[in-house]
Amino acid sequence: MTDSEISTRYQSFIRQMRTPGVHKVGGLGAYTLISQKALKAGVNFNRIENLSFWGEDRHFCIRAAALGISMYVDTHLPAYHIYRDSDLEGAMEFLDRTDMGEGSGASRPKLTLSMVMKNESEHYLRENTDYIDEAVIIDDGSTDNSAEVCLEVLKGIPVRIIRNDFSKFSNEIELRKMQWTETVKSNPEWILNLDADEVFENRFKEEVRQLISDQEVDVYCFRLYDFWNETHYREDEHWCAHQYYRPFLVRYREGFECKWNDRPQHCDRFAENVFELPHKLSDIRLKHLGWVKKEDRMAKFKRYRELDPDGTYGSTEQYQSILDENTNLIRFEE
Repeated sequence: MTDSEISTRYQSFIRQMRTPGVHKVGGLGAYTLISQKALKAGVNFNRIENLSFWGEDRHFCIRAAALGISMYVDTHLPAYHIYRDSDLEGAMEFLDRTDMGEGSGASRPKLTLSMVMKNESEHYLRENTDYIDEAVIIDDGSTDNSAEVCLEVLKGIPVRIIRNDFSKFSNEIELRKMQWTETVKSNPEWILNLDADEVFENRFKEEVRQLISDQEVDVYCFRLYDFWNETHYREDEHWCAHQYYRPFLVRYREGFECKWNDRPQHCDRFAENVFELPHKLSDIRLKHLGWVKKEDRMAKFKRYRELDPDGTYGSTEQYQSILDENTNLIRFEE
């Protein structure tokens, strides 16, 4: 590599190390958590006789790599290496500089749930409360107590509910633009755009903080699985959404000029030019539970036939397939 390429790669690595997360690296040192599996495989700090590198940590890491054992650094809580007495002088300055002193904690990006709902009081709102910092919800003409359920379920989390007296879903693009405008008013850092009948698999709540701490990514895409009962999703020529990745998690960038897909039905949740931002695919899966109940399927069928009778924006064959009695279902394994 040229000197310029070396410098670019080095600076990229340093930026990654300054980002809270768990990152794969080539070497470790000092405070190390070692699995029993690695110890049994032969990882240790003994010197490798035919290597001239100084330091037992280097011999440890070379031996681990040779055995095919991966190494990771956790940068959520920065560590201060006190190697000699003189290092104690900088300890308090380090705590102040990293905002890790007494009574304070490491800052983390704010995650805002953005949701459109209508008559969702019996659906799955509870599943998204474990990892969000606030919620902005458009109540699109509900005739039940959806708003009250939201406030109860999200108790303790800042929630703003915007109520539409009449549903705007017949012109979905206007509804999505409204959702974006109202969400941006909360000054979000990251926006998670979900419907009330969508739930991530359990891994998401454990890994989402690591995802949104990555400074190199602004958009995360996930696969959506259409569940036809509580445990199985549907897969056939008309139902294969899970084979494609779609954006659901986006970092808000002030000044980003949205260009929308102006379709009254089946428009995107985010602006169609969102992929101009740095994006990444995630293998965490999203479960769409809105098709689980037969009565919900019938309601959706009637709605699509009414709003898009000629299949101008969707597929009449797919609409009709909602009524299929014999479907190919695959069990979803967490």
